[in-house]
Amino acid sequence: MIVSAWLRASRSRNRELDRSLIEVHRYVRNMMSRARERMRDDPSELPRHLLEAMLVMRDAPESDVTDDQVAANVLTLLLAGEDTTANSIAWTLLYVAADSALQQRLFDSSRGVLGSAPVCPDFTSLKQLDLLEAVCTETGRLRPVVAINSFEPLEDVCLADIMLPAGTKMSFLNRPATLDARNFPNPLRFDPDRWLHDGSRARTAHDSRAYLQFGAGPRVCPGRYLAAVEMRLVLSMLMANFSIRMAVNPSTIREVTAFTMIPSAMPVHLSARAT
Repeated sequence: MIVSAWLRASRSRNRELDRSLIEVHRYVRNMMSRARERMRDDPSELPRHLLEAMLVMRDAPESDVTDDQVAANVLTLLLAGEDTTANSIAWTLLYVAADSALQQRLFDSSRGVLGSAPVCPDFTSLKQLDLLEAVCTETGRLRPVVAINSFEPLEDVCLADIMLPAGTKMSFLNRPATLDARNFPNPLRFDPDRWLHDGSRARTAHDSRAYLQFGAGPRVCPGRYLAAVEMRLVLSMLMANFSIRMAVNPSTIREVTAFTMIPSAMPVHLSARAT
């Protein structure tokens, strides 16, 4: 009976997932159709965004790109950045909640930019919130949501005297480099100011190439700037309107690694600030 009930529940969830996936794929195909219609209406105009650029490549003579490949890339762009950005913000709250002085700095910065608005009003204002992005970046250095990068060499490569044969699947841990004192001084210390280059303190060893949350090179994450904007928006809204404290002992929060490294939970108390 227990097995039968589990199977019914499992099948129900699977059917719900299947229906949701059908709807998502239909939405993606509609996006592609609308983009093609716009380009047909004005064929002289250059592609306005990545989807149109991919469709131009797809429709080029002798192209080996298919509609399915374009749709798969669109789906990745729609979904890939949601959980990574959300969990990056969650890890950030862990450090912000533990530092009242930092919270005050974040409040002053956020409220100074937002004024009486509940959220950041425009992109020009958002660019003034460098401290908030520095806090998120420093969190990512210590708690990398993207903890592992995977690669497959197209040809034989010798890297630091290690031979990597072509076609071999490789997995690289990102955190060791960010916790190396040769790249970042006092690497275990949470120090957002290490990412602010305002000349207020002497520069020490700081190799930003060791920070690989968004990858590097020609395959660097195309959504890295969108993620930065989203984190500035959310954190500035929180810090301008609330004070934050942990609702549990921080030591009970575990790192859970599947495809990304997420917190086991991140319960916090938000207290509205006086306006």
